[in-house]
Amino acid sequence: MLKKMFVVFGIGLVSLTTALPIAAQETATLALRNGERPSGELIDLNASGFTLRINGQERQFPAGEVAAVEFVGGPLPGDAQARVNAGQAVVLLRNGQVIEGRLSDIGGTRPLRLTVDTPSGQREFTSNDVAQLHLAAMHQPAPAATTGQTAQALPVPSGARVTIPANQAWVDSGVTVRRGMQIQFTSTGDVMISPSASSGVAGSTAVTSPTARYPLQGAPAGAVIGRVGNSAPFLIGSITQPIEMPANGRLMLGINDDQLNDNTGNYTVIITPIGGRR
Repeated sequence: MLKKMFVVFGIGLVSLTTALPIAAQETATLALRNGERPSGELIDLNASGFTLRINGQERQFPAGEVAAVEFVGGPLPGDAQARVNAGQAVVLLRNGQVIEGRLSDIGGTRPLRLTVDTPSGQREFTSNDVAQLHLAAMHQPAPAATTGQTAQALPVPSGARVTIPANQAWVDSGVTVRRGMQIQFTSTGDVMISPSASSGVAGSTAVTSPTARYPLQGAPAGAVIGRVGNSAPFLIGSITQPIEMPANGRLMLGINDDQLNDNTGNYTVIITPIGGRR
């Protein structure tokens, strides 16, 4: 009888063990240098790069293609963004503190263990502590000025025309700009930002949700937006006045929407340089 009880207990223990779920990884968004933002369960960081599980399938992203890892979305504080634009790797904690340091390892499950190399040595954080890790900026240094001359703004093709598909996160305009350049944008078109909602280039306030994680918080859903490299997005919309470029790098154009897969249509943006550094 005793032996039988142990057998029954053993079977129950095995059943309980197999019923327990495997520890889930932490959900994160990778901000890629090409403007894409895949989200999924962050599994690992190794020599091959980042491993992200998306819809049950593991995908590898080379570390050199990843600009940032976000556990919490949103813009960086101004001083931190300036450091990222200058090429520094920084860690933004959930309490608002900014630490200079480069992510070197990921371990554990939930919360993840994050090892960061800082100027004062290695430090360990968890994904419960960290909002964002910025690995690199899409930064291009300004060309050195020759003796007796000042550096000139990089050439921008006048009247460059860019098509922005409504279902694509960011589009490379093919234009490289410098900080302080004045660029005029002429945006036209209408798109569907859901099967039942349309938007013009200025966006649609009627369908803007205060809880949605738009690339540019505070701007209407569907509006045309821009960014330079991996710097903070800015509003273009229907603005016709020249806009000053916030950083050096590649000009990217996009649509202010958090769900792109049900969007249809295109915007067209004409890019016209007005002047150089002020």
